[in-house]
Formats: sequence, structure tokens, C-alpha cells
Amino acid sequence: MEQRLVIIFSDNDDILPGLAEALKQHDVDFARFSRAEGSIKDFELISDNYEDISKISDVYVVDKISGRALKQKDGHTINLHFTLIRKDAGKTLPFSGELKKGLAAGDLTIVLTLTDMKKIIH
Repeated sequence: MEQRLVIIFSDNDDILPGLAEALKQHDVDFARFSRAEGSIKDFELISDNYEDISKISDVYVVDKISGRALKQKDGHTINLHFTLIRKDAGKTLPFSGELKKGLAAGDLTIVLTLTDMKKIIH
């Protein structure tokens, strides 16, 4: 049976350090990001065409999320990919990339699907 970890961020919570702390607290070996609801702001990411998108302070709604987190000796490696839509825009094309830093804008919920690597290896 799949296990899920739901992480809820409040306004201005730093997303990547918050994820790292939750993964550590729950001793997660491997997880896939499966769902997200909410918005982010003050973020930087590497776009899908490898451009740095830096210092965006506007609020963007999370349309899709993907990626993974893997436990390493010195902590977790987190690869988190967002597809975002500007919150106050009427019709706009989404853009996407790997999050390098960012804050929750209001409530942000991220759901991870967990895999116990010990069970897979044995």
C-alpha cells in the first residue's frame, strides 16, 4: 500500500528547507511529488530550457508538480519541478522549471508518495 506524506506550508514559509525538515522528521528514503495546491512567491527556478528565472516576487498558482526526494548520507536531495500560472493574470501561458528557492504565498499543500527502499531491495 502506498503511503503519502502531506506537508502544509503557511504564508512566507521557505519551501525547500521546510521539505528537507519534514523528510528528515519522517525518515523518508525516497518520495515522489504527486500533488500540490496553493501558490508560491519570491522564487527562483531553472526553466525547462535551462534559463535562470530569478527573483520573481509575484504570486503564481501551482498548476502541476513533479520530482523526487532521495535520502543521502548528508541529508535529502530534492528535485522539485513546478508548472506555474500567474495568479492575477486572466489568460496566460504557464511556465515551468526546477525550484531553486521560493516561499509559500498563503497556504501551500504538497503531497508526496513515499517508497520504502528497504522493502524494494529485499
